[in-house]
Amino acid sequence: MELKIRTTRTLKVTEVQINAEEQESLAQLALDPRYISLLNVMERGCIELETAHFNSPVGEPEAVLGGHCVAKAAWLFFIYVQKQVMTAYNCRTGPDEETEPAQLEDVLQGIQ
Repeated sequence: MELKIRTTRTLKVTEVQINAEEQESLAQLALDPRYISLLNVMERGCIELETAHFNSPVGEPEAVLGGHCVAKAAWLFFIYVQKQVMTAYNCRTGPDEETEPAQLEDVLQGIQ
């Protein structure tokens, strides 16, 4: 697999919803210990943007407002990713429970 950095939109407008395969991958990601490392990297990115915002010149209201918008957007994205993973994890379907086959006598009596 070749890793590439996505810099432009690749999904179509109709692909806004996560398909079942992607949802299962996200559910598995929640259980992967590397997920915490990914969250830490993303959080550090948010903190860097926030720090840059805090260091904006006070005398430039446009820079302050712009920095606030960028920092807020980063945190919203960070939360969005976590919610998607959590939702996929909470909505996953477990393995089908094994049930005993119906006994002929039970079927004939209308029990099952």
